[in-house]
Amino acid sequence: MSLASNLKEARIKKGFKQEELATLIGKSKNVVSNWERGDNKPDADTLFELCDLLDVDANYLLGWESNKQISLSISEQEHIKKLRALDVYGKKAVNSVLDIEYERCNYETEIAEEPMVYIPRVYYSQGASAGYGEYLIDGMDASEIMLPDTPKNRKSDYVINVDGDSMEPTFSDGDKLLVQHTESVNVGEIGIFIIDGQSYVKEFGEDRLISHNPKYPDIIPSEYSDFRCVGRVIGVMK
Repeated sequence: MSLASNLKEARIKKGFKQEELATLIGKSKNVVSNWERGDNKPDADTLFELCDLLDVDANYLLGWESNKQISLSISEQEHIKKLRALDVYGKKAVNSVLDIEYERCNYETEIAEEPMVYIPRVYYSQGASAGYGEYLIDGMDASEIMLPDTPKNRKSDYVINVDGDSMEPTFSDGDKLLVQHTESVNVGEIGIFIIDGQSYVKEFGEDRLISHNPKYPDIIPSEYSDFRCVGRVIGVMK
């Protein structure tokens, strides 16, 4: 895993929002966001400060591995703790499943000789706000992005960036969402919505758009609002 993904995982695991972590290290939220997107990297002093705040070591954060030690992710460390707590029968059961899945995955890797096929999709780099709203105008700049030809990706019609953290921990700032074009979604589904020219990624409620981050209020469109749905979120681009 890269520094960008390791930093994001450690921050979320520790319970920090991007702006909270940024404040603790004396940086702006955009700086942390750029790190987690892989656009930039922290300097050495800041890296060690991040390690102290997030309770991880530099090897893990940087994704380094050596012949003597393998850098484990936080989730991998938790799996090991749970395994050690099992009795002999529990460990035997887990190891049996692990051996079966390891052989299956290695076999699939060996026979996967055909090159990956990719499909084109429209990509909006400035798109749905997961904050207080971002203007979305007709004819906004779009480019093309290539996705692996998978069943989920084939269901998508376009890819759009998340701007903000109101949908954390479900979606984070900078995530690229796979969206299926539709003019309506069911209650409880997450969609892309336009309200008076501003775009949002939110969960659709009975009478409101719901933020998953409790520090952001839900949005209740008025009867006079120009409100419409422009897509259903079906996943995050990997």
